[in-house]
Amino acid sequence: RKKVGSKFRRLLIGTEGETDTGKTEWALSAPGPGVVVCLDRGFDALYDNPRPPKTRRDHFGFVVITAPTATQSTKPFYLEHFIKFRTSFYAALDNVDCRTVVIDGDSDSWELQRLAEHGKLTGVYPATKYTDVYAARRGIINRAWDAGKIVIATNRVGDEYKTLFNADGYPVLDPVTKEEKREKTGRLERKGFPDQQYLWQIQLRHLYNQDKGIWGARILKCKVDPQMVGYVLWGSDCCFRGLVEAVYPHVDP
Repeated sequence: RKKVGSKFRRLLIGTEGETDTGKTEWALSAPGPGVVVCLDRGFDALYDNPRPPKTRRDHFGFVVITAPTATQSTKPFYLEHFIKFRTSFYAALDNVDCRTVVIDGDSDSWELQRLAEHGKLTGVYPATKYTDVYAARRGIINRAWDAGKIVIATNRVGDEYKTLFNADGYPVLDPVTKEEKREKTGRLERKGFPDQQYLWQIQLRHLYNQDKGIWGARILKCKVDPQMVGYVLWGSDCCFRGLVEAVYPHVDP
């Protein structure tokens, strides 16, 4: 049997957003059958939703990775859980009956990968110690591309920070820690693998309009048509089909 991915168009979509902006529900509007490799502990709220969107597809299975967070354990334990995540993800990519694979909580998987490599998230010096873990993450994304499937990864967002500089152009250093001082910019940024924007075809920011009670998704990056950047899908258009019909109008869904 040929892999499902050999028959259909591949598509890698990275999504991000604040809590309760519909990231996981959006992913479940993609074609199935599908597998969700879940590290986001908030996913079970989906099952309690009394009014799920009409676009939700029911033929998704969940593989839940109850990974420890930073400071909860030691490097060998982090490594054990990261291997479980990677094995589950690769198994879904290799499943010939699976059309869509979702990483629900990709920011958490990147955090877990760094913990598996170094046992901590801060104080890792020099920066070259991240060379191997960066290469390994690119390998995981390349593996997703090679599967030829629809792969969707959800990410958290948090405050964006910028480094402060002296008049001489050098960074301001904290007198105690000797680390660069940083301050909030007032914007939000994705919390996850920083090079993701170069490897994924489409990037989305999920939104929720409180006044109108509708969900949306803004296109942040679109390799096939950069003119689509900034375009927002609202309401019934905020689903997988709405996205591909907007980005690929020349392709039969």
